[in-house]
Amino acid sequence: MPVTVRPASEADLSALTRLDLTYPTDRVLALDRAGEPPEHTFALRWRNHVPAPMAVYATYTIDRLRQALSTTDLALVAEVDGEVAGLLILVVPEWTDAAEITDLAIDIAFRRLGAARVLVEAAADWARGRGYRALWVEPRADNHAAISFYVSLGFRVSGFNDRLYSNADHEDGKPTVYMHLELR
Repeated sequence: MPVTVRPASEADLSALTRLDLTYPTDRVLALDRAGEPPEHTFALRWRNHVPAPMAVYATYTIDRLRQALSTTDLALVAEVDGEVAGLLILVVPEWTDAAEITDLAIDIAFRRLGAARVLVEAAADWARGRGYRALWVEPRADNHAAISFYVSLGFRVSGFNDRLYSNADHEDGKPTVYMHLELR
């Protein structure tokens, strides 16, 4: 099935709220720490989800999408056979020459058809054409499929933060993971 990419618009909002963004997860990228400060040694390792595999549910609201479309540098929609299959949102913080993929969402029915790859390639072309040196993304540590996908595109883990979010994730060893793709 051919995938087409085009700029997202207000007319897409309703279809985007209907995307099923559920993803199953049976592993988490966990942070192991050894040694004493400041000479810590860190390792990121896949661990089985405890107590069992689970599904993570996510959806968009019209208000969140409307705000994203009005404040983003690039918003792209992927279509498969004329149906909205996914969304990519890219922002360029003023303090860097790297563009951030803040959202990459593909409906569960359209996964593994190349829509995510086409969206990321279009975003990389856009950023490269404007002289940005890299793309970066912050996938969830429990989204094994997303992290593996980004690695398949050449993204590399470039950092982590085990205290960024104020939830139980850091107690479970789930860090915020940062990945980047060099464009130059």
